[in-house]
Amino acid sequence: MKESCSPLIKRFELQISEAGQRGSEAVYAHLMNGEPLPVDRFAELLHMDAAEAQEALASYGEVDAQGRVVGFLGLSLVPTQHKLIVQNRTLYTWCAADAILLPQFLSFSALIESKDPVNGELIKLSVNEDFLEWTDPVPLSVSWVEDADSCHISDSFCQRSHFFANQETAAKWLSENPDAKISHVEDFYTFVRGGRGCC
Repeated sequence: MKESCSPLIKRFELQISEAGQRGSEAVYAHLMNGEPLPVDRFAELLHMDAAEAQEALASYGEVDAQGRVVGFLGLSLVPTQHKLIVQNRTLYTWCAADAILLPQFLSFSALIESKDPVNGELIKLSVNEDFLEWTDPVPLSVSWVEDADSCHISDSFCQRSHFFANQETAAKWLSENPDAKISHVEDFYTFVRGGRGCC
């Protein structure tokens, strides 16, 4: 990613990139239960003061009208194009990549439902922490951006990571987004499983 917009965000990126960070996992666990999280509890879990928590949320979170955390690092209670169905509970992700990465990071199985951004075709796939189980249709592609701006992660990455039902729609989208990349979803899954990460 490009250089961060503040020393705090740079520190926060390092913190959340380390495997097994209990604070971020606890925030995810709260959201996985479908429950908004009070900001003071969010700050406590991540060992931040109130100002730091607000700054972190500006880049990596979502809050509702009551000021509660309803989205964090790709997982959201707010409807998006990408549904993440876990044990009959419907959650949402900020992008296609998040839908693939979160089950691996948090060790759960999920049914993902999305739509091709070009033709609106319904897309489904099943994933867990160990492997990609199936996709519909086959083959399935996913877009991503290698050089995202961590100061504006939503615009630079999240809004540009999609699933594509066929090569034609992927090619059409890529022609309008030449700095992005398109991978078969199986290759993308293997790529991030290898620990190299793309995003």
